[in-house]
Amino acid sequence: MGVSEKTRKILWIQAGGFCAICRKQVITPGTESDDPSVFGEEAHIVARSEGGPRAGGLAEDLINHHSNLILLCSKDHKRVDDQPNHFTVERLRRIKSEHEAWVRSMEDADKDRLRLVPDPEFPQPKVLKLITRGNPLWDMLKESIAFEYALPDGLCDDDEDLIIEFMDLLTDFLDISGDLVSVRENREAEKTLQRYISRLAEREFLVGAFIRRMLLTGGSAQAPTPWPILRVEVQSTALVEIANKDGTPYFPRES
Repeated sequence: MGVSEKTRKILWIQAGGFCAICRKQVITPGTESDDPSVFGEEAHIVARSEGGPRAGGLAEDLINHHSNLILLCSKDHKRVDDQPNHFTVERLRRIKSEHEAWVRSMEDADKDRLRLVPDPEFPQPKVLKLITRGNPLWDMLKESIAFEYALPDGLCDDDEDLIIEFMDLLTDFLDISGDLVSVRENREAEKTLQRYISRLAEREFLVGAFIRRMLLTGGSAQAPTPWPILRVEVQSTALVEIANKDGTPYFPRES
């Protein structure tokens, strides 16, 4: 019997898709007209045939077991078969064991890497909330940890300067929002935002925003940490489309 499909899957997964000797990924990228090319080969540690390199000393039912197989690139497979005195059974078993431990360590390192993932308890927004006053935008700023933005293309210099000034203001406010505790300080921040929103409206721009509820995971944290991200966009009134919270336009544009 040959190598079973289950055994083949176990071997490739435990090897991480890398050659156990050179540790290069045993697949090339695809092209616009062709699929990727696979050059990984399943090599026997103890040979399958009596005349093969490193033959003998293993029960028949273990010859094609994943423990007796090692994933190699075509180049290293040729080396292993041509140099059996160097690549002994003991050496190949050690190479296989060390390589699979390396793959597992990569997986563990990936688990410990900090990453942002969507919070499953909150649906991700599909549309921006129209912002016409400073108060709701200030409340969203105070709740957020990070900030991202978008502005239109093809702006004249004056419009671009105003929008960038507004975005810079939001960045500054995000940094200090936690330090503003008095009613007066908060009210002044709301009024400042309102002035910019009004100036943008005078130039026929609308402000939209939403909060993406994310979780910071990995690292030494015992539990995921909430990481709300405020997204603010400024768009021309001529291009804005009014929609419900599901993203369905109230007044679909004619095609």
